[in-house]
Amino acid sequence: MLKLTDIDFNAVWQETFGWNTDDKSGRKFDDRVESDFWVKLAPRYTEEYNLNHDTPLIAQRLQQLLGSGHSILEIGCGSGNFTALMARYSKNILGLDFSPAMLAVLQQRLLAEGIGNVQTQSGKWEDFTTDAAFDYIVSVNSLYRIRDMAAALHKMNAYSRRGFIIVRTIQRPFFYRLYRDCGLDCAECPDYQLLPLLLWQQGIKADVEFLHYTKIKSFTDIDAVSQEMCYDLSKKTFLTYREPLLRRFQEQALMQDSAQQISQPRTTVIISVKKINLG
Repeated sequence: MLKLTDIDFNAVWQETFGWNTDDKSGRKFDDRVESDFWVKLAPRYTEEYNLNHDTPLIAQRLQQLLGSGHSILEIGCGSGNFTALMARYSKNILGLDFSPAMLAVLQQRLLAEGIGNVQTQSGKWEDFTTDAAFDYIVSVNSLYRIRDMAAALHKMNAYSRRGFIIVRTIQRPFFYRLYRDCGLDCAECPDYQLLPLLLWQQGIKADVEFLHYTKIKSFTDIDAVSQEMCYDLSKKTFLTYREPLLRRFQEQALMQDSAQQISQPRTTVIISVKKINLG
């Protein structure tokens, strides 16, 4: 009988996220494609993709876990949606990010907000080395391009004095619950399930908690709703279930100005490792 200890979860990670396939094109595998992607998105990332616009729960929980007056290494700091908030109660922060374009936006933000305890560095976590010690390491939705996740997590444990925190918003379609209500299966990214298993397999005690909230989205007309559903489900599936899907949308949506607005449930996972109390 197969035992849990017999499973190589690092191999499962690589198989699940396509690292063993022959096709290595696309953002995940190609640094140039990934860099170009962020050059285009960087100027509008803070406004359009800021988790703090959906809920304050994530930032609040981070502050509770980190406490005050500590040094932080943030992996994948991006344009600083959480960096700027953590800087208010942290001793200092080093923000590491692959994209120079995103770091340029962050630098402008730090200057505009008068934040002086944040430094930045361009690079990948896999290649990062330093002699400095950090109290905590924080990663918010930033580990999606890592192949050897076991090594990446081991490194986080080694470089942090007090512990580290990994935040993962469960990657599901916006209409995930609506699809499920209609009996449709939807793919979701299982990274939040594998990460604790990888940590536990290394003997690293990780706590896992789920933050539940709602995300609000506006649609100019029913055609915009249909387009998103087609993208999520395929045109054939959408047309088959079009009537019950759009009926449920209409039942839940409210008019706001000239658009239809609907809220859907979202879940973010907080995976935290707390080392011994150092006082």
